[in-house]
Amino acid sequence: MEEHHEAYLVWKYARVQGLIPIRDNTLLHIDEHSDMASPVLNTSLNKLNGDLRRIKKFIYRELNIASFIVPAIYDRLFSSIYWIRQRHNKTSPRATHCYVRSVSNKGRKLITQQKSLLELCPNDYDELKKQIVHYRFYKQHVEQMASLKNPILDIDLDYFSCVQDPSRKGFFIEITKSEFERFNQQVYHRIRFFDSGRVEAKKEKGKYYYHFNHFQDEYTSPLKVDRKKILERIKNTVAALKQRVGLPGIITICRSKFSGFTPEDQCEFIEVALLSELKKIYPIERVTHISQLV
Repeated sequence: MEEHHEAYLVWKYARVQGLIPIRDNTLLHIDEHSDMASPVLNTSLNKLNGDLRRIKKFIYRELNIASFIVPAIYDRLFSSIYWIRQRHNKTSPRATHCYVRSVSNKGRKLITQQKSLLELCPNDYDELKKQIVHYRFYKQHVEQMASLKNPILDIDLDYFSCVQDPSRKGFFIEITKSEFERFNQQVYHRIRFFDSGRVEAKKEKGKYYYHFNHFQDEYTSPLKVDRKKILERIKNTVAALKQRVGLPGIITICRSKFSGFTPEDQCEFIEVALLSELKKIYPIERVTHISQLV
């Protein structure tokens, strides 16, 4: 995959094709980010069913790279999530017991919380119990990885070397003259309060632009490491997989290159090295790109 929300389409495809069980799979998510945001959708998950063409449109229109796992839990694809990260603040072999539900059971606005918080809603408790989907959530480091049988293996290349905040990389969008004037006249213009970092309106060669995150200096991400460290992490990860993880139902690998989380100058190196090591422990006959599925 190029970006991680595309995994939702792969998982749905794998279920339709009978490559994985219909429900209650275990997800082994090796990623510097949890990707466990709860989305608010216009399309109801209750109505997607197994229509892969509709799902493909849905992921690009409504999901993002941080909000694709919770919908899969809501669909009962996963009942256990193992998040492997380089630097967790706290890890435990024990699961945090959580749930997902949708507001009014419509499949649009999803809410995920610890199960213990459900009991704080005594007025709605009995009704909510009928709607919720339970799951177990684990946070672990690779050396603590649990022994798992036939999980869905999901790897993001930014686990091995990462740009901490790629949104700080500047870009610009052309705007109209009236919008340029409106922005400069209004100190409370709405776009100033979007979570987009620094924004300025500029005129250049007779055209008008929003400039996002234009900074004088460039800063190196503290999460980016050199090739030697990357290879060490890949070997350690694959060794842990070989020792503790049975043959995965499927393996999804995300580049995270366009979003900028995997350093552009390291992305291909990481991908080639990772696939080479994975082929030593799993019978990988071919690699399919997301664009070839539907």
